[in-house]
Amino acid sequence: MKSFHELTDIGRVRRLRSIARQALEQYDLDVIRMRAMSDATNGVFRLDCANGDRYVMRVGAGPPAGHSAREMRSEMEWLEALSTIETPKVPRPVRSRTGDVVVTGSAPGVPYEPTCAVFTWLDGSLLADRLDRVSFDGYGAAMANLHRAAVGFEPSPGFVAPQYTTVYPYEAPYVVFSDAGDDLLPPRRRSVFERGMALVQELFASLPSREPMRLIHGDLHGWNVKVNRGAIAVFDFEDLVWGWPVQDIGIALYYHWDRADFDRKLLEFRSGYEDISPWPDSGGDVFTCIVARTLLLANDVIIQPEWRALAPEIYERGERRIRKMLERIGS
Repeated sequence: MKSFHELTDIGRVRRLRSIARQALEQYDLDVIRMRAMSDATNGVFRLDCANGDRYVMRVGAGPPAGHSAREMRSEMEWLEALSTIETPKVPRPVRSRTGDVVVTGSAPGVPYEPTCAVFTWLDGSLLADRLDRVSFDGYGAAMANLHRAAVGFEPSPGFVAPQYTTVYPYEAPYVVFSDAGDDLLPPRRRSVFERGMALVQELFASLPSREPMRLIHGDLHGWNVKVNRGAIAVFDFEDLVWGWPVQDIGIALYYHWDRADFDRKLLEFRSGYEDISPWPDSGGDVFTCIVARTLLLANDVIIQPEWRALAPEIYERGERRIRKMLERIGS
């Protein structure tokens, strides 16, 4: 039997589907159809029920990208806390027959025991598919509302989330500048990456003196946002971290830096954000946080086996991105 990481996309989906079906036995849901939506990191399946209701099941990835059951329960706790805000709309966790928001499953050939969760369905189309037709002001306002909701949040004693105080806040090691990344960092590129890292470290060291940490989404790109008749919905809070608003903004805008209309989209985003909360950038910080996202993803493509083939392209693009952000900052 092939190892999980050696399988084709279709092969991985088949194994993850068997886990999803097993996990569904722990819920009171009359599912008549299960459709795979993604296996990029997690396995994500749309569930159609006999009564017309729709849900999403997430089958968690294994190490190093996967999250523990405790981390997932913390994510669910935050989602339940956010259910009281009017906008943006967020998915609600669905509890199993035993009342848990996280269950586990297994399948032959899958080298870990995935944590699984079910969420309510969010209507709408992905923001990433509508970038040219949708203003970013609603996007910015949605993020600001999430940041405002995080002020004063009091987690339960068992709540756990990483602290975004370093360029890579997760448990896996940072190996970009080690032997593992040597073939991807010729001298000129290494110099650019090192300049970017120094800038990020300086900013992150200064953030605690500005304001207390709060929960931030940690992955609020256009594939985790839906637009439905102008209303914004946000999902996939799996990478939830303790951090600062400017970091979340940098993560979101990282995915748009090379658009010809980037400056206009940035202004739209900022306008929407400032309708809710003050803009948390003292001058160039957003661009530094775009560099931080670049450096984080550079690590991911090395340590995650299924992404390793993408590393040369990611590093070449990352060098261009860091150079561009350094120019914007004037560093």
